[in-house]
Amino acid sequence: MNKAGHVALGVAAGSVLLSFWPSGAITSSVVYILAVAVGSLAPDLDHKTSTASNLIQLSTKNRRFAQSLGSLLLLLAAALWGLPRLGIEVDEGWVRSAPLWAAAGAMSFLLAKLRSLVLLGVGALLLAAYAIYDWHWFTALAGGALLLLPMVKHRGIIHTPEFALALSVGAYAYAQQSELWMVQAISMGLIVGWWAHLVGDLFGREGISSLFSKRVHLAFRLFDNGGIGERMLAKLCWGVSILCWILLVVPVSWKIDRLSALFL
Repeated sequence: MNKAGHVALGVAAGSVLLSFWPSGAITSSVVYILAVAVGSLAPDLDHKTSTASNLIQLSTKNRRFAQSLGSLLLLLAAALWGLPRLGIEVDEGWVRSAPLWAAAGAMSFLLAKLRSLVLLGVGALLLAAYAIYDWHWFTALAGGALLLLPMVKHRGIIHTPEFALALSVGAYAYAQQSELWMVQAISMGLIVGWWAHLVGDLFGREGISSLFSKRVHLAFRLFDNGGIGERMLAKLCWGVSILCWILLVVPVSWKIDRLSALFL
């Protein structure tokens, strides 16, 4: 399932659940649904070119340019440093600038790896917060997962139901511990969105596997990614979401009066 399908399915699932357990406040409901949408894309952070990953990295074209520029700058730095040692005369100012060109080349390579740097940096910060400030253990789980992402393949550990279960338990416990409505809304939205993503992957051909055994694999193979089946499902999901929000936003007394007018 592609990003459009995942978001549509996630928002529909979140909206349906919201209809059964309304928060009572439109603001918290909107934050919750936004968190669901983000959560429905978050598992694809393990894919190097997914929508989620593209939010924290340069485009493919710019990454290639950064790599080429980095190679060129490092080659220039090596030439400025090495030519005088081979007896070739080079202006002294250019020779002294070799470290600057080398640093610029290294920065270009780092920009090309921006996704990995962001994931590693945020993961390290979360683990440090857990160790130093005694934050909730959910931050350690999230930090460890982010540190692993640059090294795991797509549909790996974070696409497993076992990881989703651990994340759900951690996020729910974190929400119960916090008294901030925004933390609660975001935590619950993340849980719903994450599970909706896994359910969406079940519809495709690749499906999902168990963390402990690749033999435990489930895939319904109902449609191809981006195919007509997925597009029809996405439209249905948006229709369900709109209906749920109409029922949520419109005052109950108004709905009762309208029903009474129709049948009485």
